[in-house]
Parts: sequence; structure tokens; C-alpha cells
Amino acid sequence: MKKRKAYILMIFVFMSSGVGEMVHSQNACLINGLGDLRFSDASNGLNNESKLNNEIRITSGINIITAGQAVYDEGGSSITASKGVTFESPNLFIEGQEALINTDDETAILKNTHYFFSDIPARGSSEEFRIEEDNQFILIKPTYTTCNQLDQSWELIADEILIKEDEGEAKNIALRFKNIPVLFLPRLTFPTNDDRKSGFLVPSFGSSSKRGLEIEIPYYWNIAPNIDLKTTVNWMKKRGADMKSELRFLTPKQKVFIELNHLPSDDLFNDDRTYSRVNYQFNPSLNTQIEISGEYASDTSYFEDLSQSTNESSRTHLARDIVFKSFGKNWLMNIGMTNYQMLDNQPECLAIEICDQDDPYRLKPYMNFNGNWQSKESNINLDVNAELISFDHFQNKGGKRIRNRTTLSKIFNFSGIKVKPSIGIDYAKFKADSIGFRPEHIEADAKRTIPIYSLDVRANLIKISNDDDIRHSLQPRVMAVHIPYEDQSDFPFIDTLMPDFNYFQLFNENRFIGNDRIGDTSKISYGIVAKRTRIQSGKDLIEFTLGQTLHLRDEKIGIPGDSLRNSGSLTNLASLNIAMTESLNLKLDHYWDSDVDQLKRSQIGIEYRNSKSKHLNLSYRFRKQSIKQLHGTFSWPIRNQWSFIGHYKYSIKDRKTIDQFFGLNYETCCWSISAVSRKHLIYRNGETDSSFSIQFMLKGLGEFGTPINRLFEDGIFAYDES
Repeated sequence: MKKRKAYILMIFVFMSSGVGEMVHSQNACLINGLGDLRFSDASNGLNNESKLNNEIRITSGINIITAGQAVYDEGGSSITASKGVTFESPNLFIEGQEALINTDDETAILKNTHYFFSDIPARGSSEEFRIEEDNQFILIKPTYTTCNQLDQSWELIADEILIKEDEGEAKNIALRFKNIPVLFLPRLTFPTNDDRKSGFLVPSFGSSSKRGLEIEIPYYWNIAPNIDLKTTVNWMKKRGADMKSELRFLTPKQKVFIELNHLPSDDLFNDDRTYSRVNYQFNPSLNTQIEISGEYASDTSYFEDLSQSTNESSRTHLARDIVFKSFGKNWLMNIGMTNYQMLDNQPECLAIEICDQDDPYRLKPYMNFNGNWQSKESNINLDVNAELISFDHFQNKGGKRIRNRTTLSKIFNFSGIKVKPSIGIDYAKFKADSIGFRPEHIEADAKRTIPIYSLDVRANLIKISNDDDIRHSLQPRVMAVHIPYEDQSDFPFIDTLMPDFNYFQLFNENRFIGNDRIGDTSKISYGIVAKRTRIQSGKDLIEFTLGQTLHLRDEKIGIPGDSLRNSGSLTNLASLNIAMTESLNLKLDHYWDSDVDQLKRSQIGIEYRNSKSKHLNLSYRFRKQSIKQLHGTFSWPIRNQWSFIGHYKYSIKDRKTIDQFFGLNYETCCWSISAVSRKHLIYRNGETDSSFSIQFMLKGLGEFGTPINRLFEDGIFAYDES
């Protein structure tokens, strides 16, 4: 907003520069700092005055100044422009009744002005717009609003605004809503350049069952051009006053962020509550980097009691990392350590997907190296992925693991069909530590050397319609993989997971994520992606994906909770996204396995979006032995500017509402108000939290209350604020 205020100043800069002489002849053109000055019907008056009748037009770059009449007093070195003075630029339009310009001291007064910012949009007025010496500007009785003239619901008014090169000052500024004063400040300062300025930010307020009524008041400290601090006092009726500080520090080689929250003597917890977070990044050179990050919470229930987000309250551990990175054109190396603070030793499996899991291993220290080299002439690729890790665990065994995977591949291009054969060797060795562990927990050293063979064939076929409006694309792909069996039971599970199965995972060589297990397999995967896209807008009218994997032999390597597939079994997936109309979209996604002859994952969703105000989402999600949920979100107009908004998520499996909020929204072109009531699962034991939020927004100025988009982003998957 401070940049837009600068537009107001531009008129005076142009009007007060280079108006020191005038040629007394009809239809003259003057180039003297202003660019192009055009006038007609000039006449000499008494007392050394020159009177210019009809329209006067001054052009300076992209800015245009016009006036109906001008009188130039050579003795007093002044110009009086009258009969309508206007200033036009691409983003600003100003009109005034009269302008008085003194060409000696380069000062000016523009009376009874009205201005309009087209890019905001916003408008306002002032009784006088003065240019003083040293590039200072004074606005007498100014106003500002983003409302149109037919509905001026709110406006800012002031007695006087003084604008300098680096700072502005307003006296007796007031905010009026529906002609009622709602805020008054005897003095307000603001920056007029890109520099930041210390001061209070917009407060927020709300209420919840676990915190009670709460009010947040933030203050911004501009310590230095590269250092700032935001301090927020969050008063909660049920718990007390929480102090939150966020420090940022930036140099050409360093970036620091430090957050510290402290709640002294929580009234419900009966103890101090503290949370801290540090992110530090240092770049000693162009190809090296040091990163330090970590979090700390004073107790295991900190996020459940004090967070406002389901994602935050479900956290089970906090990571702490230090890593040194070095990289070149074709390689990246990391050396570091990782530790954790556990927040819950035995989390229960609930509908919000918090399930029993082992505590993560601490990696201290570790080193990994990734490199890729490609020959442009022969299209031969060499990939190297190596690591050395020392790890331990609070309950299980610790040890060291060394691993290296080297892959050699070549790409053949046959008229748009790419064929990529590859062969790789995966070597790993694990050595258990004996210190601090009972003998029955110690296993023999483990080794493995496993070859990996694959052949990948893909194509991308494109056809454009005759009218150049629609693009049809077809992307078939076939991949064969063979990985022989080798016993890996002596390797502990440190970082291996079974990923969510999707189209990209269909064409991965290893069915696991992590380095503890290499899945034995002989399989052929094949799939196709077909799209019909409108070229001008980029919108996919239809996208169809179909994939299948044929397993050619029984699997023997698995992880806990994972079922092994038999020879001849099929793994299938299919998805369809279709724009049924301009407003209605349908999405289907299914994954099933022939071994059990049932769905493992399914999702059905329908979206209706008729305009900015009409939006409806309905979906059903299913994941075997984990999730069975119904989702619904909507924003629907009910009368004039009123709309009904809501979100509902229900777990059929647990027979429990996970999250729900409903509210009303009233919106005009320049202001809006929203009220939302929410109840959602927040504690691991299944307890819920109820809250009520109000947001009042003056468009172009700011918002007051609890930002409603926080609830939308937390409760609605892929929420789009626009």
C-alpha cells in the first residue's frame, strides 16, 4: 500500500519541475523537463500575466496532466491552473478544481481533489494537496476507501497527512464504518518507501473449548534492514498469556529463523509450557551449505492443548538435524546427524491416521552421496547412490550400515519411442553395536549384494485438432523388472516403508521406500495416460489413467503389515478425471489386488463450481483396514450477498465426526464478515475441541478477528483461497 501512496506524489513532482519559462505564441510546444506541453489560444493580460485558454495538456512519459485554463504571473513566478485539473497515469487518476504552482520555490497547491487507484481499486479525496520544499507533501482533510460511490460503507479520514521521502505521518486519523467511528488514532506513522517500520499489526480474536476466549496482539520490530522480530501476546482466558517471538536474520550467506513460545504457569496444566524452533542456513561458498534445524516442546501434550490445527496436534515426534551439504554439477553429498524428541510413546490409531509405529531411529552421524553422469553422445547414464549411517534407538538395536547402489543405463530413441535398459548392483552391509544392548537383541553382521535388471519403454503421442483448440495426448508405458531373492532378515528396519501405490510407484524397481529391504520380484508393469486438453486455458477436459502389474513369481521379502503377492497375481489401478460440464467435475480413483479380489484404496469425488460464490465438493475415501470416510465442503449463496459455508468429515469406520464447521459469510465489493463454528478431533484419545471464529475484512485495508482461511486450509484438502 505504501507504493501506491507514492503515486499521489508523482503529480507534484511532474507539475513542479521544469515550469520556469513559457513561450507566448499560439500552438507552441515546450520540452523542458515535463516532456510535452501543448496549449492553444494564448493571450497577454495585464500585470505581466499570460492567460492560456482552452485545454492545456502536459505529457511526461506515461503521465498526462490537463487543465481547462492557466494564468502565468511572470512577476510573481506563479501559475494558476483552473477549470478542471486532471492527472492520469496507468494506475492513478486525480482531478482537482484548481492548482496553484510557484515556479521559484517549486511548491504547489491542488485544491478539492479526488483520486482513484485502478489497480487496487481504491479512491479518496482531499481539500488540499500541497507540495512543500524538500519533496514534502501535505494532504489536508484526506479520505481513503475501496468502496464505490453507491456503497461507501467504510472510509479512512484524517485532519492532515504529511509525506516525506522515507516516512509519512497522519494526524487524528479515524476509521468510519457505516458513518460510525470505530477506531481513532491521534497520530500514525507509516513508511513511504520499501523500508519496514516498527509498529502494531492487526490483532485477531476467537474462542475455543480448550483455550477459552483468546486475543492475539502482534507487534513488529524493525531492528535493522536485515533483522526483524515479531512479538505476539496471545491471551487465553482458560490458560493465561502466551508470549510468542519470531526472529528473522538475513545476510548474503546466512538465513536465520528463531521461534520461541512461552506460557508461564498454564492455568489448566499447572506448569510452564514452552516451544522453540530454530532454522539456520549458512553458505560458506557457492557449492557448500550448512543447515541446522530443530524443535523442542516442554511436554508431550503441548500441541494438543495449544495448537489450532489438526496437523499440528497429531505430531508424534520433533526432529533435530544438522547437515553439511556439498554439491557440484552432477553430484550432491550430505553429512549430518538427526535426533528426535518423542511426544507420544504409544499413539492410538484413530480416524485422523495416527497409528501405532516404532519410534524413529536417531542417525548420528550419516553421510550420503548421489551422483548422475550422462554422455550426450552415447546417451549412457551412470547413477551412484551411496550412504554410510551410524544409528541407535531407545529400545531396539543400534549399529552401522553402509550401502551403495550403482546403475548403468542407456536410452535408445526410435522415432519418439524411448527404450531404456538398465542394470544395477545394490550392496549393503550392517554391523550391530553390542554396547548397551542385551545379548538376545544382538544379531550377526548382515551383508547383501543384489543385481537389479529393468527394461523401460515409453512414448508420448500428441495430436492437435483442426481448429487448434484441443490437444489429444496418449502416453503408453511398459516396464519389466527382475530382482532375485536374497535373505535380508538380519537387517533391522530403520527407514523402510511401503509407499502409497500410485501410477508412478507402478514403474519403480523397488516396491519399498528406504534402504533396509530390496523387494525380490519378477514383474511386468504396463499403463497408459490419455488426456484431452483445451489448449488456450490449459484445462484438462478428460484424463484417464490405467495401469497394471503382472507378478511372475511369488514374493518372499516383506515388511510387517505388508502382504506378499503370488505368482500370476495382478495389481491394478485406474483413475478418471472428467469435466462433465464447465461447472461439474468428476474424479474416480481405484486400486485393487487380484490376490484378495477386493479394493485396497478407492476415492470418488464430485466438484461443482458455478461461480466464485457457488462451490460444492463431495467425496468418499476408502483405504483397507485404515480409512472409510465421507467428505463434504460447500460455499453457497442464500440471499443477496449472504452465503452459507461449511465442511464435514465423517469416519464410517469409527462412527465418529472427525471435523466439521459451518458458518455464514456476508460480502460486498469493499468489505466482508464471516462467522464460523467448528468442532474437530484434536486429541489422540478421541476428544474434540469446539471453537467459534469471526473475521471482519475491509478490502484493501486489512482483516480483524481469526483468519477464516486457516480453518479452510486445515479442514479442506487442496483448499484454494482464490
